[in-house]
Amino acid sequence: GGGTGSGFGSLLLERLSVDYGKKSKLDFCVYPSPELSSAVVEPYNSVLSTHSLLEHTDVAFMLDNEAIYDICRRSLDIPRPSYRNLNRLIAQVISSLTASLRFDG
Repeated sequence: GGGTGSGFGSLLLERLSVDYGKKSKLDFCVYPSPELSSAVVEPYNSVLSTHSLLEHTDVAFMLDNEAIYDICRRSLDIPRPSYRNLNRLIAQVISSLTASLRFDG
């Protein structure tokens, strides 16, 4: 969603798609919330990078930043979630979703 990150991520995915075309590529995007946004251009950059991300990935998981924040507040009883709390929750979601790809069984 940020400035350099979204452009770099799109370019990197394009290169990976060219170099490793037969490998499955999963994309996890955290979409910004107008209420929690730290920069005015975050929603704009997210929309611009979405086309490229969808073109060069096999599966795209869209995560809503505000929903993640609300889960931390309401379900995990964290009154004021930090980036560390948000990132840990996102990491657990990604780990759960990719476990079958990483382990036999």
